[in-house]
Amino acid sequence: MTTHVVASDADEYTRRFVGVSMLVRLLAILVAFVGLVGQTMTLPVLACAVALTASGLAVLMSERVAAFLAEHPFAFVADVLVTLAVIAVLGTETPFVLVTISTAIVVGFLLQPALAALCAVVLVAGYLLVETLQPPAVAGFMLTAGVPALYVGAVAVGGAARHAHRAHVAASRQAGEALLAAAAAEERARLAREMHDSLGKTLHGIALGAQALPRVVERDPARAQGFAAELAQGANRAALEARQLLARMRADQPDRPLAEVLRSQCDAWQRESGVPCHFRTDGAVDLSTSARYELLAIVAEALENARRHANARLVTVRLTGHADGGLEAVVTDDGAGFVVGPRARSPHGHFGLTGMAERAAFAGLSLQVRSTPAGGTTVVVSHPGHAREAA
Repeated sequence: MTTHVVASDADEYTRRFVGVSMLVRLLAILVAFVGLVGQTMTLPVLACAVALTASGLAVLMSERVAAFLAEHPFAFVADVLVTLAVIAVLGTETPFVLVTISTAIVVGFLLQPALAALCAVVLVAGYLLVETLQPPAVAGFMLTAGVPALYVGAVAVGGAARHAHRAHVAASRQAGEALLAAAAAEERARLAREMHDSLGKTLHGIALGAQALPRVVERDPARAQGFAAELAQGANRAALEARQLLARMRADQPDRPLAEVLRSQCDAWQRESGVPCHFRTDGAVDLSTSARYELLAIVAEALENARRHANARLVTVRLTGHADGGLEAVVTDDGAGFVVGPRARSPHGHFGLTGMAERAAFAGLSLQVRSTPAGGTTVVVSHPGHAREAA
C-alpha cells in the first residue's frame, strides 16, 4: 500500500512538473508576441504559435494528456519534432526560439539520461543546421552558441530535477517501509506486553498448579479435588482473558475517530453487562495509535471493574478535548466504591488498577482514581496538550 501511494505521488509530481513547463511555454509565447510588435504577422508565424500553444494547453487543460505523458514519457519526443519544425520554418532569429527551451527541460525530466542526451544532440544539431542553411542577418554569440548551450543546459536542469525527484521518491518509500516496520514491531511488543500482563501470568499459575497436582493426589486425594477445581477455574479464567485480549486488539480502529470507537466500546459493554452506560463527548481530539489503544484498554478495565466489583447501576463515560490539544476521558460509576491505595494501586489480590497505571505510564497518559466506600468511583485518564508538553 505504501509503495502504491508513493507511486501515485510520483505520477502527480511528474504531471505538475510538465504542467509548469507548459505554463512557462505559454508565457514565452506571450513574450514572443510582444517581441513581434510592429512586424507583419505571417501565416507561418501564426501556424507555429498555434501549434506551440495547442501543445501547451493540451497538457495544462487535459488530465488525460498529462497522465498519458507521465505513463508514456517517450511520447514527448513528438514535441521535439514540433520544436525542430518551428525552428526550420521561422529560422533562428525568431523570438519563438525561446519557447522551445521548455521542450528541452521536459525532455531532460521525462526521458532516461541516454535518450535525453540524444534529444539534446538532435535539438542542437537541428538548430545549427537551420542556422547554416538560413544564416541570420546579424550573427552573434547568442544565436550561434547561446541557444544551443541553453538547450543543453535545459536538458541538464530537467535531468537534475528528475534525479532529485527520484531520490525523494526513494527516500519516501524507505520512510514508509520504516514506518510500517516500526508499527509492526510496536504491535508485536504490545501483544507481548498484553500476554505477559494478563494471559501469561494466568497460564504460568496453571502450569505450576498442574505440576503440583500429582503430588497432591498422592498425599491428600480429598484436597486434590479442590485443587483440580481451582485449576479448572484458572483455565476458564485464561480462556476469558484470551477472549478479552482479542476483543481489546480489535477494539481500536485507527481509521475511525477516537470518540466513535469509544462510543462503540461503551455500547458493547452496556449490551453485555445490562448496566446503562451513558457516553458524552465534547470537542474531542485524537491520539497516536499506541496512546489511544492504551486509553481504550484503561476505559475497558474501568468498565469491567464497575461490573465485577462495584455492582454499579449506572456508568458515565465522558471524553473531552481541550483547545491546546489535550484530552481527558472520565469513567464514573455509582457503585460500592473502595479505599484508594497509594499511587492508585490495586487492593491485595487484584491487579486492575495496577495494570491501568502501568498502561497510562507507558503511553504518556496520567491516571487519577477517586473513590470512597459506598460513594462510587471515578477514573480520569488525561493526555497533556501541546502547551503543557512544552512546559
